[in-house]
Amino acid sequence: MDKLSYDRFIKAKDYIFCNLDDIGRAWFRYVFEDGNNDAFLNVLVKYQRENGGFGGLCYEFDYQGACLKSTEVAVKYILCMKEKPPADHPMIKNMMKYILDNYLPGIGNWCEIVVPEVNDGVHCYWVRYRGEDTTSIENEDERIKAYDANEKACFAAFISYYSELVPNERYQEIIKYPIEHILRYWDENSPSYNKRIFDDGEPYNFEYLQEFTACLKDKDLRDKLTSVLCQNPTAFMELDFAKSDHDYVHLPCDSVSSPDSVVYPAVKDLVDESLDYRLKQQSDDGRWPLGWSFGDDEALQKLQVKYEAYLTLLMIVKLKQFGRIEGLSESI
Repeated sequence: MDKLSYDRFIKAKDYIFCNLDDIGRAWFRYVFEDGNNDAFLNVLVKYQRENGGFGGLCYEFDYQGACLKSTEVAVKYILCMKEKPPADHPMIKNMMKYILDNYLPGIGNWCEIVVPEVNDGVHCYWVRYRGEDTTSIENEDERIKAYDANEKACFAAFISYYSELVPNERYQEIIKYPIEHILRYWDENSPSYNKRIFDDGEPYNFEYLQEFTACLKDKDLRDKLTSVLCQNPTAFMELDFAKSDHDYVHLPCDSVSSPDSVVYPAVKDLVDESLDYRLKQQSDDGRWPLGWSFGDDEALQKLQVKYEAYLTLLMIVKLKQFGRIEGLSESI
């Protein structure tokens, strides 16, 4: 098992501190230095906007106002904290209001993750606002079938974790759609099993549904959904690791967030092997490069520098979780 040398770790830290903003530096300090909840939350709350949503946390566009995409990043920070903020924390309560305000009961999911203003500034083409159809889907079974976990199931995970802040009827309604979608269309033993989900091999829903499943309070249900997600996990992973040198692909270690992931035991060897490969991709300047470009435009290149610094932060956090950094204390 390969490990990141302490010198290479310091190079990654220097790159992060040189190119990332306050929240990235605060997350580094939280994970690697002091584990101070209040210190980190005091920085995170600065990115919360008046309506409860977050802005400035996504490095694929320069829009700083509130949107679900930046709020998703805030959700991930919170759910990755060892000691999560209490439900009565003002930031959490305001965040919950924003998330519920953007829920569409007639669809059983959330509205568009970015707002039209994103298109007015520098942005990557894949996160532009494309408009949205908020027409209700009258049939509940059709809502379950059409459920899209990509970038949105994390909000259901947040609601599950902080369920005491949500009226029970709305809470049950929200979590029903991802639960039933997994049970009906992902389970090979279900009469409604949809093999095309696995033939297409799209990693996003698989990764977001892992986050959601981990936050469910009902252990029996959590175990049941976990067993379904473990039936064919490699369908969503690129097993030719070399493709990641120059293409956007998800290796096993990209699809499994930590050793605590609900699917890690099913793909442990592949995750460990792909981590070995990712270790070798670190550049001499300390970053983990994308291997591909946001674009030739100077403003997009500036975004890419921040994005790669953020990816570098996520990578060394993951390496720490898997015990892959030499010379680090495991106490934090």
